[in-house]
Amino acid sequence: MNASEKIVPSEISAEMICSIANLAVLGVDGIEKTYMDLKDAVIDAVHPSAISKGVKVVDKDGEYKIDLYVITEKNVVIPKVCRSAQIKVKESVEILTGKPVAKVNIHGEGSGNY
Repeated sequence: MNASEKIVPSEISAEMICSIANLAVLGVDGIEKTYMDLKDAVIDAVHPSAISKGVKVVDKDGEYKIDLYVITEKNVVIPKVCRSAQIKVKESVEILTGKPVAKVNIHGEGSGNY
């Protein structure tokens, strides 16, 4: 087997994708933590998808759509931090799963010490 070949399980749970995305976004400088409020939890109960605290993943047509709800650190350039988070999450999920990520949406829920 050469270095370009990947061993990827045929079925990866949505919860695992949530974990990968969560770890990736928390590794971005400027992101303090992920966050999900009660209204989003209720909406998810009506329209099921894989959801973990602050991360929502939908697998549609062989691609992932990922929504992350984050709180940034104080005194950061929010658009720059969110763009970095989008790139890191997309790359991490695609590398570890072998499946494309169609969208990564970052929802800023606040900034500073929460």
